Amino acid sequence: MKNKKIIWIDIGTHYAQEYNSIFGTNISFFIYIFQRLIAGNILGRGEPINIFSIKDILYSRFKIRKRANDFYTIFVEANHNIARKKNFYEHTDLFFNLALTDNNIKSTSIIKLFLGDGNALSQGSSIFAGKHNVNQNIYISALGISTNDFFRALEIHLGEKFLDYFVILRLNCEGVEDSVIYSAHNYFGDKLKLICGSLKDVKEIKGLDASNKLEDYIVKHKIIFVKFHSHINTWSKSQKIILKLLEKVY
Repeated sequence: MKNKKIIWIDIGTHYAQEYNSIFGTNISFFIYIFQRLIAGNILGRGEPINIFSIKDILYSRFKIRKRANDFYTIFVEANHNIARKKNFYEHTDLFFNLALTDNNIKSTSIIKLFLGDGNALSQGSSIFAGKHNVNQNIYISALGISTNDFFRALEIHLGEKFLDYFVILRLNCEGVEDSVIYSAHNYFGDKLKLICGSLKDVKEIKGLDASNKLEDYIVKHKIIFVKFHSHINTWSKSQKIILKLLEKVY
């Protein structure tokens, strides 16, 4: 069991708030907490922080960080502007500057990544022109790879590299979440222990039927899902589940 690796696959890494909520430096972590407390709880900008959860976050963060060497990180970010700006991309074990696409699109193609709110560094950019915050005339080009081809290749790579591992899938990929989950589960099977992130864009972009189908699939296959995104109020529960998973497996 001691040789088991924890594969953290992060699709739509953006500024990696979720990963850094655990593995970021203590200085950057506490500065971020302080800034969000001031903004949300004092100035009323955005959702207030549940201050009672901070103790739980600190505990889980401390315990998980002790296992940092057991993690193997894979970041996938479509927007090259973000990847060039943030130096944490240099320290991940694998980084792919590409956009994952639905499997009904060509396996490999150059596609349009529509910039959220027209901002070159937006975290809400999407390959779907129908997303509410994008303009069809404002985009950058990106390499698109179908989710099946990506996870097929990734499963081969990980199988050659590690004797034993399990997968944590963290995602927020602006509408491709359903295809990512179907493909990841198809290739990793029971090794996919946890999905964390946000699934709301599936409903917005692909409709209620696609959203319900995805939720039913997760329940049917008994895959744990927990909300985990940039807002601190999602950190406590998600980090507790990650810690519980580590303690169970090890």
